[in-house]
Amino acid sequence: MAVNEAAEAEFADPPRKWGRVGTLTAGWAIILALGAWVAPGFAASGSEENNDPRDEAATDAVGAAWSYLRYGSNEDLDRAEATLCDGADPELSPSDLDEIRQFYDEQLGGIERVDLEVGDPVPSSDGIDIAGTVSYIYQGQQRHEEFFVTVQENDGTFCVTNTVQAQDEEPSSAGTTSEAVDPQSLAADYLRAIVVDREPQAASALQCSSFSGIEAEDFDAAVADWSTTNGSTTGYLNSLEPAQSTESSITMFDAEVKLDGELNIETFAFQLGVQGDCVASLEGGDGLI
Repeated sequence: MAVNEAAEAEFADPPRKWGRVGTLTAGWAIILALGAWVAPGFAASGSEENNDPRDEAATDAVGAAWSYLRYGSNEDLDRAEATLCDGADPELSPSDLDEIRQFYDEQLGGIERVDLEVGDPVPSSDGIDIAGTVSYIYQGQQRHEEFFVTVQENDGTFCVTNTVQAQDEEPSSAGTTSEAVDPQSLAADYLRAIVVDREPQAASALQCSSFSGIEAEDFDAAVADWSTTNGSTTGYLNSLEPAQSTESSITMFDAEVKLDGELNIETFAFQLGVQGDCVASLEGGDGLI
């Protein structure tokens, strides 16, 4: 995700172990009720017959990917290790995920919580691929890392065979044509830059020259005003779904953002248009803008 120059000076790049695998799969569902998928609690009884549900094998691909990223990023490395298939040697091991967490712990001055969002399973030649984003949060600041997890089924249960870290694609020295932009990923990056990272200048850089509607700076100012009334605020992109468009050249999305303040929590609806490799329009935000 793009950041402004001040942020680049303050936050160095985290450890990288793998290059770009490609643009996030278009249309993967953004599950952003962050923290809503909570592992079941411990059994009430101390009997040995009552096992911790977190130690049970995943019964679907999304659950396996979620468990690996969640436990590996939340200092529960034994449970992350247990999610791996027998003999699996992932490019990003649980200790590598913990190293990335430690990097952000040092850069942010601490980590209050780690949130996770995962996408829809996509069949591949290696099994089932699932995209995931881990968010490291401290005092209203958030940093994100994107991952791709490969899962396989084994007798009705699912386990992880590989996990890699997404990176921005390096420019080609051969001058080849760049990969097409995924409109949904671009729309998500745009809204996150404003609401989550509070970097309106980075969002403005994604706007088309013919952009119309709510400017990124005005959106950011509205969030700042809301925070003044409702206390320290953390912003989320709750959902981003394709919508009907009246112009064939523009891809429209319905988005919902959530502002979680000390005194209040509210959600606001927006309509976002993407044209080619830039954001063409932003409307909505009733009650906020």
